[in-house]
Amino acid sequence: MEKEAIPFLQELIQIDSTNPPGNENKVTKKFADRCEETGLAYNITDIASGRSNFHVSLKGEGKGKVIFCGHMDTVLVGEQPWEYAPFSGELVGDKLYGRGASDMKSGLAAMFLAVESIFQEKRALSKEIVFLATAGEEVDSCGARQYLQDEDMRDVEALVIGEPTNEKVSVGHKGALWVEVVTFGKTAHGSMPDEGINAVEWMGRVIQIVESLKLDWKISKSPLGESSVSANKMEGGVQTNVIPDRCTLNIDIRTVAPQSHEALFAELKQRLQDLFSDEDAPAFEMHERLNRPSILTNESSPIITTALELKETNADAVCGVPYYTDGAVLNPESRIPTLIYGPGNEKLAHQPNEYVDVNAYLRSIDFYKKLILAYAT
Repeated sequence: MEKEAIPFLQELIQIDSTNPPGNENKVTKKFADRCEETGLAYNITDIASGRSNFHVSLKGEGKGKVIFCGHMDTVLVGEQPWEYAPFSGELVGDKLYGRGASDMKSGLAAMFLAVESIFQEKRALSKEIVFLATAGEEVDSCGARQYLQDEDMRDVEALVIGEPTNEKVSVGHKGALWVEVVTFGKTAHGSMPDEGINAVEWMGRVIQIVESLKLDWKISKSPLGESSVSANKMEGGVQTNVIPDRCTLNIDIRTVAPQSHEALFAELKQRLQDLFSDEDAPAFEMHERLNRPSILTNESSPIITTALELKETNADAVCGVPYYTDGAVLNPESRIPTLIYGPGNEKLAHQPNEYVDVNAYLRSIDFYKKLILAYAT
């Protein structure tokens, strides 16, 4: 398996599937080509030009379904220089480098190879096993949304997501709410600021409100950790000698239960309405750009206890992850027990010189295979 597994992952990393635009079709083709060689039936669902989902299914003798899910897209390479080319898939010692090595082409490849191995061995299964590779998770989860539209999830007993957890058993992830605030001022000559309304300076007052919310909204819940609020992107102004008439701020809110995204959005909107209620205040707009609920699975759920048994550890070892996953779309109410487990290190995600430990990757293939056989035979 090792002789095939490492080159296969290198080939996936060498495909540029950064999102935007995604181009997941190139990854889909790699999976399809391999299925053609092994005789494993597959299905491709077109989503948009150059974009698609890919899935295979191993039928079970009884009822129930387990979905092993991962995304094919990656974030952009970024401006910082890389020591190893981001699409080289270069192997240096035990580290395999490239964009997506950790998040999450290693988990994606490991899940696929585990399913492929069970198919080749003609193992009898009590439940249907689905491998699902989605498009677009890094931006809008278009692939997960398409799958949810096309497929009936009522018979899904468990969901396994191969995001990077450093081989730890994760039972949930934080929610994410992205909010965009726009202030509209009035242009004037930079030497006569009183003749205009400075949209950037008014946005500074918005940032002060965001700073206050960091404390007001901060809660902590095991195993997901602490909620957070941060102002991460601001754009405004035309040039130095012109009073800016427009400014945009993007706010990243990460939540844990029992925080309600609707309630937080409403509170922020009310605070901004109070701020901009002055007669001389500019107009403002507030938009929701992303809404992913937190998900959390009971540690006594069979998919979790099975994973813990395979790891030879107890429930005290479970954790949560800070990022969101496609599980927030496929399982927004946490109805389906969900395990998040992958070989990548989440701290390397979205970083230059992203890499995965190849031994962790190889161990994960074995883990996923054992998980399928323990849970579905």
